[in-house]
Amino acid sequence: MRNRCVAVLTAGVLGLGGCAFQGGVNPNHFKYESRAYDAPIKGRALIEMSKAAQDEQFTGRPTSLTGSATNLTLPIGEITREAATLAFRNVFSDGVQVVESTNGQMGHVAVVRPRVTRFSYEYNALRNAGFAITPTAVVDLELVLLESGGKPVFTRHFPSGNVEGPTYFLSGSPGDEVSKATHQAVMKVMQDAADATHRELKKALPTGGKGESAL
Repeated sequence: MRNRCVAVLTAGVLGLGGCAFQGGVNPNHFKYESRAYDAPIKGRALIEMSKAAQDEQFTGRPTSLTGSATNLTLPIGEITREAATLAFRNVFSDGVQVVESTNGQMGHVAVVRPRVTRFSYEYNALRNAGFAITPTAVVDLELVLLESGGKPVFTRHFPSGNVEGPTYFLSGSPGDEVSKATHQAVMKVMQDAADATHRELKKALPTGGKGESAL
């Protein structure tokens, strides 16, 4: 059955049921390039994600006709957590810490609550005339930013648009191919959110040492 599933995604054949793919978390898929802000926010921030949020799984079908009878499961919560850790650590001079709850937490200057509110993916064969597949992911991120005392700073939404992974002709693991595009989409919106956080907080909070500006 697995070989037949690979065949359906390679040739763009429709109607094959019972195929289920999985993708995992791989830091290399983020393709993250470290930022150096002109003046990091002085102190440490908390990334607040409940256990349920970190353990969230996406399971669903693609929006494309190619592979439309297949299902994919991705650990979207873990991908969100790891992307947030990468994106926000350089915003603050003392980095970030992931916590399930801010109750009882002290010594931080801000709290960020990232949440993927929309995720979809497709196996795009049309752009390759059906001879190859370009996995594509779309993500919407909601970010809630709070000062250390719990005062809201902003709640904003960051759309990724279509983010394409590497085009392939044959893959023994289509789920991993979509996972690559998903990592990059989540990283894109998370970096946008981190940049917006830095711009907003530097108006009100102390900044640390200087570095090369990324903005």
